[in-house]
Amino acid sequence: MNLRQTIGKERRTEDIEIDVTPVMNIFVILIPFLLLTASFIKIASIDFSLPSTDQTSSTAANAADLKDLTVLVVSIQEKGFEVKTSEKKLPFVNMVDGKYDLKLLGERLKSVKKDFPKLEDVIISPAASIRYDTIVKVMDKCRESGFPNFSISG
Repeated sequence: MNLRQTIGKERRTEDIEIDVTPVMNIFVILIPFLLLTASFIKIASIDFSLPSTDQTSSTAANAADLKDLTVLVVSIQEKGFEVKTSEKKLPFVNMVDGKYDLKLLGERLKSVKKDFPKLEDVIISPAASIRYDTIVKVMDKCRESGFPNFSISG
């Protein structure tokens, strides 16, 4: 039995063409739109570097250089800033009118820079409830005061 044989009906074959014009119109509009909007997307980032390890890799022969090493820590608390080094602790920087006193913090950091001119590293230690905006302002103040290398401790 031949399955291709039709009984009583004649088969007709028609050529069907697919119209791709609407799809092409969409692509003509969509591709330039996507390219234009993609150029406006910018990702903000904060550049910071970790403290250098060059000084800590000194040998016992450079024991005199190890004496010059000190650690600077800026602690951000709910009531203000605490600035301390491994050799001395500076007075607490209290908040003024509910805002952090960044000007006084800058002065304290500059006094530390005068005492330790080779020091470039600072550890920023914020409390858990401190806003990110405040941390960024402290980072900026550290850079302005001559401490380009900082790390964040939690």
